[in-house]
Amino acid sequence: MKPRFLFAALAAVYASYSAGAHAQAFLGDPRLSEGKGIQAGAFELHPGVAGEGGYDSNFFVKSGRGPGEAVPADKLANGTSGTYQAEPIINVYRLRVTPSLSFTTFGKRDLEVGNTPARPTAVFGGRLAASYNALFPVGDNTGTVADQNNIALLGGLMLNLFPDRIWGADASVDYTRVVDASNDEAVSNAFRRNTIRAGVGINWRPGGGLFSWRLGYGVTANLFEEASFTQMNNIQHRLETSGRWKFLPRTQLFYRGDIGWLSYTRGDAPQSLSDGVSLRSQLGMNGLISNYFGLLVLAGWQASFWEPNGNVPARNYDSITGQAELSWYPSPQRKLPDGGAPVGLSQVSLGYVRSFSPSYLGSFYGRDRLYLSSIYFFAQRFVLSLSGGYSHLSRPESFFPGGERQYAGGADNRVDGQLFFEYRPGAAVGINMTLRADVALNAVAVKVNPGADTTYDDIQFARYQAFLGLRWFL
Repeated sequence: MKPRFLFAALAAVYASYSAGAHAQAFLGDPRLSEGKGIQAGAFELHPGVAGEGGYDSNFFVKSGRGPGEAVPADKLANGTSGTYQAEPIINVYRLRVTPSLSFTTFGKRDLEVGNTPARPTAVFGGRLAASYNALFPVGDNTGTVADQNNIALLGGLMLNLFPDRIWGADASVDYTRVVDASNDEAVSNAFRRNTIRAGVGINWRPGGGLFSWRLGYGVTANLFEEASFTQMNNIQHRLETSGRWKFLPRTQLFYRGDIGWLSYTRGDAPQSLSDGVSLRSQLGMNGLISNYFGLLVLAGWQASFWEPNGNVPARNYDSITGQAELSWYPSPQRKLPDGGAPVGLSQVSLGYVRSFSPSYLGSFYGRDRLYLSSIYFFAQRFVLSLSGGYSHLSRPESFFPGGERQYAGGADNRVDGQLFFEYRPGAAVGINMTLRADVALNAVAVKVNPGADTTYDDIQFARYQAFLGLRWFL
C-alpha cells in the first residue's frame, strides 16, 4: 500500500480531471435526461432508469511504469537520483445501473411554448440519482477488483422566490458522492468523497428585468470517507455578487465577483495544504451576432492569499482569468436563451477558458483549456452529444510537512473527450453508446516519502471507457 503522503497528493490530482467522468453523460444535461414528464398536481416529474455495460481500460488510473525506471533530472523534487515505482495497468468490465428523478413546480416546457403567461411566486425543483457500479475482472485480477463495487449519488434542491418581481430570493443545496479508485488497488474506492454545496441569494430586478443584480453566500464542504484522506477535508465559504444589463434585445453585459475563505478541518494535513483567501472579479458580454451565432467574452483577475503552513512556504496565484466562446445554432435564434438552452435546441460551441482552483498538490493549479462542446437533435429520434478539450495545467512546487520538497512543480497537459450517441425508438426509450477518453500527456513525478527514500510516483495516465446502454425516461 502506498504511504498516506502520496495517497493524499494523488487524491485531488485525480479529482481535478475526473470531475465529470464519474457521472453518465445524460445526467448533467436536462436536454438529454428528461422527456415529456408527468404532471402530478403542481409538480412536473421526470423519472428514469438506465442500465449500461462496458469496458474501462485503466480503472485504477495507473501510469503503466515498469519497476526501476529512472526519473528525469528536471522532475526530481530533491535534486538527487530517483526511480519510479511500478504501476501495471488493470482493465475491467463495468456495469452501471442508474435510477433518477427530477421535478419542478413550473415545467420548463410550459415556459418554452408559452403555455404559462407568468411565473408563479415560487419555483421549487430538485433532482436525485443513484448509480450502482459493479466491476468484473479482465484476466486474473479477480481479487483486485472484488471490493471496488459501490454506489455514487447526486441530489439537489432549489427554490426561487418571486422570479418576476423587483425583489426576489433563491436558495439551493446539492450533494454528490463520488466513487473513484486510487492507483493503489489495495484500498477499495479510496477516493470516495462527499461534496455538499449550499447557497442563498437576494435578487434585485428593476426596470422589468432588463437590469438585475444578485448578492449571495455559498458554502462547500469536501469530505473524504477513507481514513487515509480525512486530513484533506475542507470547508469553503464564499460571498458572491453578480449582475447583468440587457441593453439590447440580443446583447447583455454581465459581471461576477466573489471572495472565498478556504480552511482545512484538521491540523495534520499531509502536505503543503494552506488555509487562505481567494478573490475573483470578471466582466463580460454575451450576445447574438446573428440569428445563428452567439459570442461570449469574459475577462478579469483572480488571486489567492494562502497562509504559510509551518515550514512550508505559501505559493499564490495572481493572474488574468476569463473565457471566450463562439456558439452556432443550427436553428435560428432571435433572442438570447434565458436561464439555459431550451429542450431540443441544438448547439455547437468552441471556446477557451483560463481559470484557477485550489489544489491538494501544490496549493493551487491554473488551467488554460481549449474546448469543443455540441449537442444535436435530428429526425426526432437521434441525439448526438460531443465534448472535449485540451488543458494546460500549471502547479507550483509542493512540500512535505517538514519543509522537504515533494514535487518540483511545472506543467501537466491533458486531453479529454466524451461522445454520447442515442437512438430513440420511442418517446421514452433510448438505446445509447458512450465513449470517453482521459489522457495525461506528461510524466509528473511526485516523491512518495520524505527523507532518504528516492521512490517517485508518475501520475501520467491514459484511460479509455466504452459503454452500451438502454434507458427509459419521461
